[in-house]
Amino acid sequence: MPRIGPHSKAEVIEEIKEQDLATVLSRFEIGAIDRILDYRGGSRQSPKLIVNTSVGRFLLKRRALGKDALEQVVIAHSVQEQLAGHRFPVAGLIHTIDGETIVEHEGRVYELFKYIQGSRFDKTNPQAAEAGRVLAHFHDLLRTYPKEPSMQRRTYHVGSRVYEVLEELKGVLKSHESESQLSGFDQTIDFLAHAYQQSYETVERVELTSLPQCVVHGDWHPGNMLYKDDEIIAVIDFDSIRYNPRITDIANGALQFSMRMGELEKIESWGEGFRGRTIRSMVQSYNQFTQHPLLVSELAIVPHLMIEALIVESIVPIQQHGKFGTISGSSFLKMVEQKVKWLTPRIDRVIEVIQPPREGEDSFA
Repeated sequence: MPRIGPHSKAEVIEEIKEQDLATVLSRFEIGAIDRILDYRGGSRQSPKLIVNTSVGRFLLKRRALGKDALEQVVIAHSVQEQLAGHRFPVAGLIHTIDGETIVEHEGRVYELFKYIQGSRFDKTNPQAAEAGRVLAHFHDLLRTYPKEPSMQRRTYHVGSRVYEVLEELKGVLKSHESESQLSGFDQTIDFLAHAYQQSYETVERVELTSLPQCVVHGDWHPGNMLYKDDEIIAVIDFDSIRYNPRITDIANGALQFSMRMGELEKIESWGEGFRGRTIRSMVQSYNQFTQHPLLVSELAIVPHLMIEALIVESIVPIQQHGKFGTISGSSFLKMVEQKVKWLTPRIDRVIEVIQPPREGEDSFA
């Protein structure tokens, strides 16, 4: 599942215990350990530690429950090693003394990576364009990767299940919020259901599964990119690898990189809508650098897929926990409603600006 905006505080915070740490690290030849630091990036359900040793710095990660199926981890590692073989910017998996990249201990799965020091997305158009260029390279390199039978295929284009979850939310939030907090909430749910239906039907008309498919990252998000100046030096978090139409990756990236937002605890102060030029920079850059230019039918559904992704990834955690991180479910969904209301009348404009640039036009503007 892709994610939206800043990282929220997880419902469950996991830690790697000292005894487990010693056992897992003993499987690697990484020199004498000097210092171990907690790394607070990403989901707290997938704890990470920075390991400083006599030969370098490493990042130890324990896979979150639900994302630790061995078959999926093996595929993710195979994908990363294929990318690394083409000098694609990945962190680099560290092999155990037995030549493996996975350590299983006490029913949990651990991975060790080379630690990469980089900066985060600065919301500029050149860095958005770089994200588009690197995503194009990612898809091109994996175009011939075998379609594994066990590879995940789920997307946010899921149809009727969305309407069911939206209806369920009306009951879920009654047990988490007061009547006054839920004032107008039914109208928000009805609006989101209608908006999703409109976008879903538009995407269905172009037959999404008939569009070019390949291995996709599944979470092309600013938090999963490390930059040096305006260059991406590492793409991280391959937990959501799957086989899908490539345009689902592109549209989710356009959503995640362009969304105006702020501190999660101050959601009412988030800016309106999206950064249109960021969407343009990212998608046009993808199209400029890919070996297989985007089809007209793919470009025509980008804003509709953005709406689908925005709604789906918001309602799932709220259905599970009654809130989004520390934010009340109703407040978060009202924000989503405002974002969709901003984007809906601009759908045609988004489709227009992401078309290949005309001769002499700066695609990174």
